[in-house]
Amino acid sequence: MLQSMLNFLLFATMTVSNGTGSVAHHVVEEAASQWQQQQVSIAVSPAVTYPGDVILVRSPKSKSVTLFSQTYHLRPSQGEYVRFIPIPFNAKPGSYVVETADKRYSAPLEIKAKTFAIDSITVSKQMNSMRQDTNRINADQKKIEAARSQSSPVPYFTKPFIQPTTGRLTTPFGYQRVVNGVPANRHAAIDIANKEGTPIMASNDGKVVLSESIYLTGNTIIIDHGLNVFSIYAHMSKLQAEVGQEVKQGQVIGLMGTTGFSTGPHLHYGMLIGNTYVNPQPFFEASPFLWK
Repeated sequence: MLQSMLNFLLFATMTVSNGTGSVAHHVVEEAASQWQQQQVSIAVSPAVTYPGDVILVRSPKSKSVTLFSQTYHLRPSQGEYVRFIPIPFNAKPGSYVVETADKRYSAPLEIKAKTFAIDSITVSKQMNSMRQDTNRINADQKKIEAARSQSSPVPYFTKPFIQPTTGRLTTPFGYQRVVNGVPANRHAAIDIANKEGTPIMASNDGKVVLSESIYLTGNTIIIDHGLNVFSIYAHMSKLQAEVGQEVKQGQVIGLMGTTGFSTGPHLHYGMLIGNTYVNPQPFFEASPFLWK
């Protein structure tokens, strides 16, 4: 689309040089104006993404868009309509179009292929049995989803997110987890290992919406960063932030531990759009409002 616009402007400019004067000037100005209007009517960033990642859709007036044959309603925020949309792990590589519901405006999106490795762990029979207590797990999940059911329409953050602790990255995002030889859920977060008691920091400004012991994730904190963006910090030995408390980026909110379903001291850190885990790496690299 951009190349077509450049070709048209080049043609119009040649028309001016060939002597058709003010008419061509008017055409160039009108085309440029229309192009600028098209550009600000819907913006999708990044325009090239991967399975498990996330895009940010922004529009000054369109309230909903379609992608993957699904309609997404944008949220009013600071004079525009916005929404983070997760890219499913099973999204097929290829070219897509994000289109406003009224079909007036659209923006291209390219999803590239990505391969995720396999992460195998071995745990005791007693620990493995924790994963079978579905009643307790489901009860906790309802509690977690309730905490993430509402989010500030105004973002608490403007800066890039930071890695919330120091240590060794033991399990990257997206690895296929295999427990005792049996395939389990995909590891849609990152694990950072260090000694017990290592400080855990808020990865960005936000408001604590959950701070308590959860069966599988142990001592857990969830922070709302606004615009349906949440971060989760699990397996901590100690919680140092309370529900309702507003925290700043870099503020210590707990200490590393090995509570819950855990084989050693580490932080299980995840970022979510609502209840969908997404790759935190793009948030570390730049503020979402500056994604290209």
